[in-house]
Amino acid sequence: MSPDQILAFVLALTSPPPAAPAFQVIAAGGADSRYPVKPAPCPRPLAPFEIEGKTVACGTVSVPEDHDKPEGRRIPLTFMIFKSRSLAPAPDAVVHLHGGPGGGIVEEVGLTSTFFEGLRVRRDVVAFDQRGVDTSAGAETRCLATLADHAGDLAQRLSGAAPGGDKAGDTAAHLPPAVTRACLDELTAAGVDISKINTEQNARDVQAVMRALGYPVYNVYGISYGTKLGLEVMRTAPEGLRAAVLDSLVPPQVAFYDTVAVPYAESFEALFAQCAADAGCATAYPNLKDRFWALYSKLAKAPITANGAKIDADALFDLVAGRNDFKANRQSLTGYLPKLVAELEQGQTTTWDAVAADQLPPRQTPETALAGLAGLDPNGLALAQTALRLAQQGEIQAQAVKTVLDRLEADRAAVAAGAGLVDAFESALLAAAQTLQSPQARLAFAADYLRLRTGKPTIDALRGLIARHFVGETRARLAGFAGLLTPQNLSDAYARISADNRKLDYLLVKDFQLQMYFCQEDMDINSPQSAAAVNADLRVQYGWPAAATKPVEDFIDAYYASCAPFPVHARPGFHEPVTAAIPTLALSGLLDTQTAASWGPETARHLPHGQAIVLPETGHGALLFSQCARDLGVAFIENPTVPLDQSCVAGLAPSFVLPEVKAESQAAGAAGGTSE
Repeated sequence: MSPDQILAFVLALTSPPPAAPAFQVIAAGGADSRYPVKPAPCPRPLAPFEIEGKTVACGTVSVPEDHDKPEGRRIPLTFMIFKSRSLAPAPDAVVHLHGGPGGGIVEEVGLTSTFFEGLRVRRDVVAFDQRGVDTSAGAETRCLATLADHAGDLAQRLSGAAPGGDKAGDTAAHLPPAVTRACLDELTAAGVDISKINTEQNARDVQAVMRALGYPVYNVYGISYGTKLGLEVMRTAPEGLRAAVLDSLVPPQVAFYDTVAVPYAESFEALFAQCAADAGCATAYPNLKDRFWALYSKLAKAPITANGAKIDADALFDLVAGRNDFKANRQSLTGYLPKLVAELEQGQTTTWDAVAADQLPPRQTPETALAGLAGLDPNGLALAQTALRLAQQGEIQAQAVKTVLDRLEADRAAVAAGAGLVDAFESALLAAAQTLQSPQARLAFAADYLRLRTGKPTIDALRGLIARHFVGETRARLAGFAGLLTPQNLSDAYARISADNRKLDYLLVKDFQLQMYFCQEDMDINSPQSAAAVNADLRVQYGWPAAATKPVEDFIDAYYASCAPFPVHARPGFHEPVTAAIPTLALSGLLDTQTAASWGPETARHLPHGQAIVLPETGHGALLFSQCARDLGVAFIENPTVPLDQSCVAGLAPSFVLPEVKAESQAAGAAGGTSE
């Protein structure tokens, strides 16, 4: 960020709002009267150097719960628009269709801004939370009463203290069926037609949102479930859709939960195939596949201990599968895995220890760059060292600037909202709650606190909460505090309740939101019996031992059990392959353990203008892993009918680390070379 840009950003933050909003379509209430638009504050903090009202704006679009009955119940969908960096942008914006389903995108401002920056060079980027999901899940679709009624059980599960040995963070797939049924009953009582929370209605929402925001022609970038949704847009509501990038595909014809182990199998198989295709790796580590699974079985019976940590079969499996996590930054670990397997066969843990210590794969730093410098005279080396040190200092300073500006933005927003009084009231309320004598009293307060969200924000409701749980001077002080709150303060105080309990919300709601889609519309092609058949075939086809498929089978059994309370609403033709003629790029990653790499080409072969690219060293969400993937997406959106230059893909292939050559062998080789 240049000094001029930083100055402009600070001035924008500290200046009054512009008289004329930059997003005229929002100020006008939308571009299509069928789908009214209302402005709303964007979630905080915004991404670095985003200015609300100038570079980014947020709001809601009202869509019908049932698009075939536009006069019926409405759903507000929360959206965010990132303006193009261009002063002459292309008119066809890109809408990002997030994964899940469940777990929205609007509050992930930083991720959206960062990973779609290339597309913003020429186009606006739109993101919205899908129906029934996250910020687009209104109070009546978030099971707030169920959460309050089961607060104690959910809090135990969140902490890992729940009966049955649940691990911390276990999701709704492992919640008691009674909780799921209570949530379904709550939705029905609120008048929600859960059958309309499905991918077909969702696809029609996409078109409605883009028309409402003034983009009659647009492009799609879908990731994970967003690819399934993108395909349904192509089939159900294709008018206006110019091109689609589908990243980490879930085609509707795949029985996703029956085949949940297949992405793992393909990812592992890719490692073995890459080594076999590399002359050096194949020579140094022959029969890697058989050796890996033999080692897996060996470690299952007799784990190795290294630096106090146990290396067992699960640890080996998780290490290989963990390359799918872009945050772990272990994609280039592939090149070390054959060597690691060969060492563990001999009971050696050198490479394993280096990985565990986060020394492998190596991170590029000024220090490692300096260590690798060669062929420079003293003056050149000094200049290189100075340049690298300055680069390091510049990175530190850039991070410091970002931190300061983030704090400035947050402070400015807090002052504008009068958050000081809200902070004081919340602190006093929670401090008083901590003085309650018994666990039962504290739990009763927590449940009552959560129930506030089921009604309208009022001072009387807060005073009622205070009166039910506190006495004497504490009650009088808190009631007095509540009486000072302005309407804006009151709204903010209620918003804090959701923020304070986000982990509990996430535990109940996130996977419930996913189940609303998959349990209703996919259980007609998934079943425990067919899943068992797939896993049996996997053991034969890929040579997996039974112990490797057991955790998958346990997960599938738990998932199918969690789907039992949901009605199945199968739709004719939904599981047929999509055959639309819209230009489509299908991106898949060989490291992906969530969606199989083969599902991209499988999808593209049904599309007359579809092309598929499978990227090595790439996991779930290809654009997260490399500039190559991001640039391919940008190039395709720019010219979707022109063949792509895919030369960058080859540069992602792993380079395998071979065994070290003994000094004696080197000497013998040198001597042999001299004698010749």
